Amino acid sequence: MRVTVVGGTGQFGAALCDRLADLGVDVTRAGRSTGVDAVTGVGLDDACTGADLIVDVTSTASRDGDDTAEFFGAVARNVSRAATAAGVPVVYLTIVGAGVPAVAAALGHYRGKAEQERVYAAELGDRACAVASVQWFSLAERFLAAGGDVVELPDLRCRPATVEDVVRAFADVVVDQDRPAYVSVAGPAELDLVDIARRIVARDGSAVRVVPADSDAVLRSGVLIPDSPDVVTTTTLDMWLDGR
Repeated sequence: MRVTVVGGTGQFGAALCDRLADLGVDVTRAGRSTGVDAVTGVGLDDACTGADLIVDVTSTASRDGDDTAEFFGAVARNVSRAATAAGVPVVYLTIVGAGVPAVAAALGHYRGKAEQERVYAAELGDRACAVASVQWFSLAERFLAAGGDVVELPDLRCRPATVEDVVRAFADVVVDQDRPAYVSVAGPAELDLVDIARRIVARDGSAVRVVPADSDAVLRSGVLIPDSPDVVTTTTLDMWLDGR
């Protein structure tokens, strides 16, 4: 099986490529460092030549709604065009809850993912499979990395997982010839992002104070927690903290 991973040189993409290679997949890593710009489409057709399947795990550092919608929409259109030309399906990474209008309105990154989902559905239909992940434990670390004696985090109810567990689940979907159109991946327990950050601070012996920021009520409602996830990962918060 030959798979082109668009975004294969990023953090998640690189780990996914390694996992797929371990599973015996012939992987082409497509990213800007390899001459592929998925936003403009430059180099994309060549990277997808001979592939049996295309994976989209691209990401952007921007959290502005307009910017993320433009980014993910452009990538989805270009990948859809390349997939149609090659006659192959696409598996892409999205986030649980991205399609909920209230969530997309509250979080810029989710607005971009909502546009991604819309484009793939319109362009490819059931030839595109969405792997929807919950938040990762490392999201709390990203907020803490901003520094300061007091760190504000969104008061967000979630069911987080490790990046490594989501990579494994994603790879399983890629190699599954009978994959469905949508697969949700959730962690083992419901938690709050603020509590995760406080556990990290306590484990590190840090004096940083973590406080909940004002956030939209929709983020506290549990809408980001899948009702019946297709995949439930096994690494708990304590296990992740032990392995940091």
